[in-house]
Amino acid sequence: MSASEAPVLRRPNGRPQACEPCRRRKVACDHSQPICNRCRKRRKGEDCVYLVASPARITTRRTPLPSPISSISPSVRHISLTSPPAAQSTSTEGPVRQIASARRGYFGFTSYCTVYEETQNSLSQLQGCNSTCHSVARSLSHESPVETPPRIISARTRDMCLTVLRNVPDEVSGKVFFRGRPFESWVYYFAQKALDSFYEIFGHYFDASRSDSKLEELVGIICANTIKPFSDEESDPQRWMGQFSGRRVRWETLGMFFIFWSFNTHSITRRDSDNQDEFVQESRLVERECLGLCIDLCKEFSCCNTLLLFLCYRRSLVESMVSGDASIRAWTYHAEAVAMLTFLGYHVSDNDKPYQPTLSSEIKRRMYHQIYTTDMVIVSFTGRPPLLGRRFASTPLPLDIKNHDLFADQETLIKAAQGLDERGWNTDGIVYSCSPMRGRAIIAAIREDLFELALGQGQVISVEALLELRERELRAVSEFPEQLFYRPEHLEDPTVEVGILYARLLLKLEHLQNMFFVERLLLRHGHNQTDLLAVSFDLVSFTLPFWTHFDRLAAVRADSEWLVMAYAVPAGGILCLELLKPTLHNNPPHGRDITRSGIIQKLSLLVGFLDWIRPTAPNGDLCGNCKSIIKHVLDQALNASSAGYESTGAFDWDFSTQVDFDFDLLDTFDWTRPDFSVSQQSHT
Repeated sequence: MSASEAPVLRRPNGRPQACEPCRRRKVACDHSQPICNRCRKRRKGEDCVYLVASPARITTRRTPLPSPISSISPSVRHISLTSPPAAQSTSTEGPVRQIASARRGYFGFTSYCTVYEETQNSLSQLQGCNSTCHSVARSLSHESPVETPPRIISARTRDMCLTVLRNVPDEVSGKVFFRGRPFESWVYYFAQKALDSFYEIFGHYFDASRSDSKLEELVGIICANTIKPFSDEESDPQRWMGQFSGRRVRWETLGMFFIFWSFNTHSITRRDSDNQDEFVQESRLVERECLGLCIDLCKEFSCCNTLLLFLCYRRSLVESMVSGDASIRAWTYHAEAVAMLTFLGYHVSDNDKPYQPTLSSEIKRRMYHQIYTTDMVIVSFTGRPPLLGRRFASTPLPLDIKNHDLFADQETLIKAAQGLDERGWNTDGIVYSCSPMRGRAIIAAIREDLFELALGQGQVISVEALLELRERELRAVSEFPEQLFYRPEHLEDPTVEVGILYARLLLKLEHLQNMFFVERLLLRHGHNQTDLLAVSFDLVSFTLPFWTHFDRLAAVRADSEWLVMAYAVPAGGILCLELLKPTLHNNPPHGRDITRSGIIQKLSLLVGFLDWIRPTAPNGDLCGNCKSIIKHVLDQALNASSAGYESTGAFDWDFSTQVDFDFDLLDTFDWTRPDFSVSQQSHT
């Protein structure tokens, strides 16, 4: 039956149903399908949707306007999709309200919904209603049964689908390339199970006889599955995973696969290959494009959900590895992930006591703190205002439990939670995937307070406030469990897994960076540079292993560019200033053996690290600029006569113009420039 011949949808009273735009505007609708004439004249065809609610079900009918034909394929072909009714819902809310809530997302206290919800609750009490009136904000995932009629896919959408499926590897390659990364193993835990079921059921589509005609069959299946509602509130692990695995594979599932496929290609290619870097970069581009297509397809066929949020979060990180951490695309993709996070309401939690963990509640906690920590890291790199803040969030830290318990039955999950200490850390002495996530989130919360002082306008910063923040940082890190602390001997210990070694090193660097910020701000208030110098020396020292011990840390090679730029380079600027304007002979660090020779050695290794980063890397231009400055400083330090150095105590340089790393974003806080008084600045 064509769209023009489709029967008129009728309301329960028998009268024709108006489309949603006409109904909301309270104007007459001619009930034409797929698009009424009024919406056609207003060029609102994509919003022309018919909703009919009945006591048992809601029927929707929507046919979008034809999309522009993609240049990928000149052919105009259509795929008709049908989707069987979803499983029976147990929600007590009306179907129309549920559909609207799923589209509109979370609503807070100031929203228009709050007043009406309070009115509805009062009305229920007056009427003696025993049913619970759920908040609109919480009804996001309580989907009603939806019967989806046939839908036409445009040629452009078809080409998007086929582009994704053409890049899916065969079963053997797909399983070889599928490897997890540190901090994401909680996603990898179920992604691997979904991958196995995907190839078991649909593997024959990707064998040697692969063709577009075969893939079109799979396109119809995946699109029909993606249209089905996805419940983020499902707490049964098997039912939760069953929503996107097996025969119910969705575009979110494919996007998740591409994350774990291409991120690891560099670790299984030959290390002596001349084209390895080019291969890795090309792989990232394929991942970025396919991941972006999967996200666009998810948005077209479904509402926002946890899996789509994870894809958007990962896309921002992928983009930073392609175009650079300071690029506009990486920044906007990160902003989209933050917007989706708050849309879903994962930044708020009831914090009920005692807390009864569920799969859905723990996933929300993990997603919030992953994105929140990333936001603080980006602010550290760019100096741009944070997009998330704890003053508007109430989501506690996730529990430090292993993935096996998280995806087990409810009884096992509760038992695991009861075995944690009073701060939520595991008492097994093991680093689980959630352990470093918790540690980084704790450090990020203190960093947010530092940013308020460093980036805020019109604030009076007191020395007492800075000293209190420094004490908070030291106290917070001292309360970490022993298994999270890094020791230099871990680099040579083969029993320490690479993921755990990376987690410990990164936590150490994050802590030192907070101390770096504090000491730099204290320096502006008259404190001496001794502590800042010691922290800077450590920051460089603990970043260098990613280059000096590359064989040990090869699995995280992709993070090298931002690690050296985020942690070592700003600290290296302080070491450069020490060579140019020495202070060690007057005030050596207490209990530290930091010498001029040691500083030169660290900076020499840092130059080697920066030189190792290829010029075409995402942050390659920044690395090149920094390398040139450090080499210039070392040349001056090593070529100057020792007598001249000792007699003058400093080189005769114009600090205001020459010691500048020439990248504005990382220089937001002026880490690499000396402080000047007002009178000095007026003469520059």
